[in-house]
Amino acid sequence: MRDLQTSGMGVGFVNKSLTETTVVTKKLDTPKASLAEIEILVCFTALLLIFLTIFGSSRRWHTKFKMVLWAACTLSSHLITYTLGLMTEGSIQNELFPVWATFLMIFFGCSDSFSAYRLEDNEQWRNYTWQYLIKNFGLVTLVIVYASTSPMLLGVSYLLLMGQLKVGERALSLMTASVYGLQRTTKLIADYMSSEHKLYPHEPDPIQMKGYKYVVRGEEKRWVNGVEVIFKMWKALAKMEGPNYRKKLKERKAVAQMEALNYRKSLEITDEVITVEKVWACEGSLLSSTDGDKDCKLKDICLSFSLYKLLSLRFCSYSMPKEAHKKVRKLIQHMLEGENDYERAFRVTERELSFLYDLFYTNYGIIFYPGRLFLKVMELFLLIVGSLLTIGLSFLCYYKIRPQDEVQLATSGGLSIDLLMTSVILMVFICLEFLQLFFMATSEWAKVLLLCKYVRKKSWQLDKRIEKRIARLCRTQLWKPWARKLRQYSLLESYGYTPPRWLYNRFTAAYIDYIRDGQKQSVPAKLCLEVKKAVFDSLVSNFSESKNGEACSVGLKNGEASLKLNDEVNKLSWACRLETQTQVIFVWHIATSICEHEVPISESDFLVATSLSKYLAYLVAFSPRLLPDHPYDAEYVFNQIILESRNLLEGCNTGGERIRKLKEIGRTRNNTGRVLNQGARLGQQLLEELKDPKFIWKVLAKFWAELMVYVAPSDDAKAHAEHLATGGEFVTHLWALVSHAGIKRDAPVERPPSTDAEAGPIGCDLVHGRDDSVSQ
Repeated sequence: MRDLQTSGMGVGFVNKSLTETTVVTKKLDTPKASLAEIEILVCFTALLLIFLTIFGSSRRWHTKFKMVLWAACTLSSHLITYTLGLMTEGSIQNELFPVWATFLMIFFGCSDSFSAYRLEDNEQWRNYTWQYLIKNFGLVTLVIVYASTSPMLLGVSYLLLMGQLKVGERALSLMTASVYGLQRTTKLIADYMSSEHKLYPHEPDPIQMKGYKYVVRGEEKRWVNGVEVIFKMWKALAKMEGPNYRKKLKERKAVAQMEALNYRKSLEITDEVITVEKVWACEGSLLSSTDGDKDCKLKDICLSFSLYKLLSLRFCSYSMPKEAHKKVRKLIQHMLEGENDYERAFRVTERELSFLYDLFYTNYGIIFYPGRLFLKVMELFLLIVGSLLTIGLSFLCYYKIRPQDEVQLATSGGLSIDLLMTSVILMVFICLEFLQLFFMATSEWAKVLLLCKYVRKKSWQLDKRIEKRIARLCRTQLWKPWARKLRQYSLLESYGYTPPRWLYNRFTAAYIDYIRDGQKQSVPAKLCLEVKKAVFDSLVSNFSESKNGEACSVGLKNGEASLKLNDEVNKLSWACRLETQTQVIFVWHIATSICEHEVPISESDFLVATSLSKYLAYLVAFSPRLLPDHPYDAEYVFNQIILESRNLLEGCNTGGERIRKLKEIGRTRNNTGRVLNQGARLGQQLLEELKDPKFIWKVLAKFWAELMVYVAPSDDAKAHAEHLATGGEFVTHLWALVSHAGIKRDAPVERPPSTDAEAGPIGCDLVHGRDDSVSQ
């Protein structure tokens, strides 16, 4: 009996739960619930796109924003489609749906500081336009159903036209940043640079920039608006003669006088075209080297922009002749010479890469295209007028035209909240557009535009007020172009790291980047002045003067040149001639870690060596595409090094125990060819044979600085552009410099066979890594 009562109570509880669930479900299916869902989705989508607009460029110095921005970029498009679908279902009707849907479409293309998340998005520009077209079907349906007989049709149609301008601007930006778009836009510069070195018959002067006719601005073909197009078409039709369906035979004399065909685009340096030479020759006090621009910071903005155009050629498979590289090399050599000139070279390259980032990941390259900036300002004005017009029509529609009883019913049903939400969204949008205008006005592109106009207009050069305003704007930098840090990786600290298997496994690898064993970053290090100076000094050492005074380069060495300068090449060069560059980096990284523990000193050489050692190890572990080895080979070698470390250092729980273990390995002569053994032997060799701590760190600092320059040349320009989206790398700055200068690496040096005596403490088998056994 008790069982029957218990079972009855259980059935009653289940029935009660089902009843409550049914009631909740029915409440969620009401028109009010559907309207609330649409309102929440509209507000949430607007917040996502506002977040993209405000923080779109912050991923360059805050890597934690990377996943948040990706989520906002991905979700916003899908939420717009889903919300439009809910509006067109018909279960709930609201005359404000067309307004909300129109602004969702405007938000779809409104973020000027975030046009693409990754480089591949630019190649999918047609996909973006198709998405907009498909979404327009739902929008047109809403307009026909709700606004076709309403005064709001005027405001909605007006906003639709403005939305098309913004979406078209973003689509054009994506297309321009694609490979095909870059080939079209850089063709003129490529052809011009093929003969630019012939325009100045004398020796170029990098101090006064005489002979450097690098284009800054003015070579672009101006965009024309629709009115100009219609006018030109009408004018052409008025002059058109009657149709002639027969070919006319040209006289032989005319054919004989025909000029030779020119298969390259030609650029005539007119007053409208601003070159680097013109910027330096400007007579205005703002750009004077003895008055307003003694540090060349303003003129260097234009120099960075011209070099950015040359660097863009790398992404289109265009090349420059050797003479052009020699000319740029002389300029770079001049920038690197002097006590603090390396700061200038770094500043120029940093700004140059910021222009490259804007080209691939923002709309600024299109906004500041000649003829489009005025269109952008008009677009802002018209959108503000359209927003205010829509707000007024919304209130007019609901409180003037509709009967009073319907107004009261709608208000009690929450229509006043809808109007309030509409007004808030529109006002936030207006504020957002003003914020974007502020970002544009303070961008590097605006600075280039103002400086070029200053060079072109003599009246500006005589107006002190204009000069002060331009100087104030150009010397103001609101945002850092990147984090200015060196990411670090320490093998002896991270080899035992195992990522959580619940998050990183073969099933989740299809959705997120897989993290391998031992792949754990250390705390990033600040890119200090000592590191920059050491690296740029090493780059300068690769320039020399030929007999005729022209700048030429010595092929980059894999660290052996620095060893030779310190008279240690015979002892240590074996560690520069290993099978792969990955092995070279980690052998020296292990040796540097041993010295860091055994003989630490408070000198700049210590800071330079340890920072660059861990930075190059980080590049191997996380960004192998930026290094000379094949990326998969580097990953494979790295995985093997992690296995070696776990095997040889098993049971060593502290840093001191690991160093003692490595020193024991370094004292043996077992030639296993393993990277860990080689690094231990090199570390022991540095301690025993160089002895003086200051000299040890001097050798290591010079070596790492040279190796940093050695790995900089790369044919994978796309990899460097991809890293710009997540903050950029220091090696990318060096890559830009050596690319301009046309510097290449020497071919790897094969070590000739030698006896154990010639090899010193390291045998031949150890150098070439032929023994696959693991020895402790």
